[in-house]
Amino acid sequence: MTAYALKAYRSTDLHSRCEQSSKRDLVIMMYDGAIDAVRLAREYALRQEKRAASASTSRALAILSALRETLDSRQGGTVAAHLDDFYQFLMRKLVRSAGGAATDDLAECEDLLGQVREAWAAIAPQTVGEVNRRMFVVHS
Repeated sequence: MTAYALKAYRSTDLHSRCEQSSKRDLVIMMYDGAIDAVRLAREYALRQEKRAASASTSRALAILSALRETLDSRQGGTVAAHLDDFYQFLMRKLVRSAGGAATDDLAECEDLLGQVREAWAAIAPQTVGEVNRRMFVVHS
């Protein structure tokens, strides 16, 4: 399969999964993407591939920024505020690691994202509707 065909397949598969997912599932997919980007940034940094590390760090920053934008601080209350603080904390660590020298920061970000991702995944299916209504901005 050519690189172009593989990229098109992945894009179509991701688009299909997004259309069929709850907001909670989309958040989990975003966490998976951020974790993957941070892991790659750390691997590239360890090999001193600065350009690739920077690109992966930028991808993680974009995902975290998108996660922040989905929060509804009015209805989400303190949970949304804490998540916003968490995302900002991670973004600061990622920016600090941008030169590739701070692989410890990248490892910490990956670990923290993994822990919070597991918490999202543990939300029971029967409470997903309530989480969706209280935490996220609804775009029609």
